[in-house]
Parts: sequence; C-alpha cells; structure tokens
Amino acid sequence: MSIVIGSLKDIFDDALIAASTDEPVLIVGETGTGKEVLARFIHQNSNRKDQIFIPINCAAIPPSLLESELFGYKRGAFTGADKDKKGIFEEASGGTIFLDEIGELPIESQVKILRAIEEKEIIPVGDTKPRKIDVRFIASTNVDLKAKVERGEFRRDLYYRLSVFVYKLPPLRDRIFDLPEFVKYFIQSFGKNVKVDTSVMELFFCYPWPGNIRELRSVIIHSLAKSNGSTIKVEHLPDYLKHFCKHPEILKGKNAKEKMECFETYLIFETLKEHPNPKEAADSLGLSLRTFYRKLKKYRINLRGGGNSSPTV
Repeated sequence: MSIVIGSLKDIFDDALIAASTDEPVLIVGETGTGKEVLARFIHQNSNRKDQIFIPINCAAIPPSLLESELFGYKRGAFTGADKDKKGIFEEASGGTIFLDEIGELPIESQVKILRAIEEKEIIPVGDTKPRKIDVRFIASTNVDLKAKVERGEFRRDLYYRLSVFVYKLPPLRDRIFDLPEFVKYFIQSFGKNVKVDTSVMELFFCYPWPGNIRELRSVIIHSLAKSNGSTIKVEHLPDYLKHFCKHPEILKGKNAKEKMECFETYLIFETLKEHPNPKEAADSLGLSLRTFYRKLKKYRINLRGGGNSSPTV
C-alpha cells in the first residue's frame, strides 16, 4: 500500500531516482510517518521488485542474538547451534533489506553492517570464511543520527555510507493541508463511502497527531466501526480525541493560526464543490460575498470558469 499525497509527491518522485540504482538509502522521520511505505516503494520500483523485501526492526532483536540472526552461524558456534543456519542477509539474496530504526544498532555490530554494505559479504558467527551476499540496503531512523555520530554512539563511516540518498519524511502536523486526502484515502481503502462531519475535520486540523499517519489510520478504522456506515461525527472518535475536543484551549498551541487557516481553506474548497456559484457558497458559509472573495484572495483560490468548475490554488 503506497500513499503518495500532496507534499509527499516530490519525495516519492525523487525516490524513483534512488530506485534506479542499487545504492543505500537512508529514510529519516518520526514514528508513523511512512518510512517503510517509502522503502517498499523504492524496492517495488527497482530491478529487484520481483525479489524478496525483508524489514528488520533493529530495536526489536536482542543484541546477543543480532549477529546470528543477520549473518547466520556455523554448527557448534554456541550452545544449541547443532547445525549451520543461514542469516537473514543470505536469505534475502537478490532482494532488499530494510533496516528499520538503524540508530538502535549496538556500536559493535555497526562495523559488520558496514562491511556487508561495502564489501557485499558477511562472516557467520563461528566461521572464519566470508560469504558473498547480493542485497540492496535501505535504512531508516527516527533519531538524529548526526548527533549520535558526534556523541560516538554511531559510526561516522556507516552514517556516510548509508547517506547516498537521504529522504526526510515530515510529520503529519507539518503537512496538515494533506490531511483531507489522507482521510479520504483511508476511508476508501476500507471500501467505504462515508462523509466526515465538519466538526471532526476541524478537530483533525487542530490535533497535533503525535502518531502521525499511523495514528490517523487507526482513528479512521475506529470511527468507521463506530459510525456504522453513516457520517463520522465527534461521538464516533476515540475517547482521547473526544477529550481533546472538549478542551478548546489546547487549540491555542504552536501553529494554531496556521492550522485554522488550513481548515478554513479546506472548508471553502469543500463548499465550492457543493456550491460552485460564489454567492451560494458564501451564503452556505454564512459570509457576505465581499468577505468570501476576500478569503479567496487571501488563500489564493482561483475559480475556474467563473465558479462553474473545480477551484484551484
């Protein structure tokens, strides 16, 4: 499932260049911003698209098991190693390895990851002979790797080897104008044709979305189930969002003005879809025609064909 919406389009377009090569890629962004989605997009548009894509959460594998999981091991390498076992890097031959949250890798394992990337070879635990591998590496992180490099917590050489192509995915709160498209996308992806109440969209524009796109998707799933196929209203939202809605003072935080202007622009667009005639649109919004035109100018909204077709920015 790829989500290419609004301000993400330029990133995904540029990622096609990375996909045409076999060089490493580093994807930076907060949790839930779609790092794995972009990694899969690069893989699916590469010459490895028919081969395996393996995501590895570097933070989820215990340090004591990390190297044996990634590089495999020889029989007798440790207690319980009763036969040779291929690691993930060998199993992924011909495909793409996605090293999620690579900033969590132990410093002692990083040099071996670097060797795998640079030399295309690994040494299984308990072995002395290197084995060639054929994989493409994509890594991601939600931490400041440069800061970790300066603190000696991440290898400088590995950081620069990974940074051939770097893509930074902005958090949802910094691309709030894309929010209506994400809402529509998630609703349609579940085969629904459900409207969203204006009060819900106003709340969505003002809420900071700490869980980003992943959180929005969960909210839509919850709300669709609660609404039972009707318009999604505030009463259908998760309890924590209902609580947020009851405390309007929260809406006065950082970027509140910008978010409300985004919502107002969205509202004008939606109204013009239903009422292409400017006078009817203004009346629907409870505005004078003069005020309505002033807002169109403020938000640089042009009416094609005198308001008889879709508005543009």
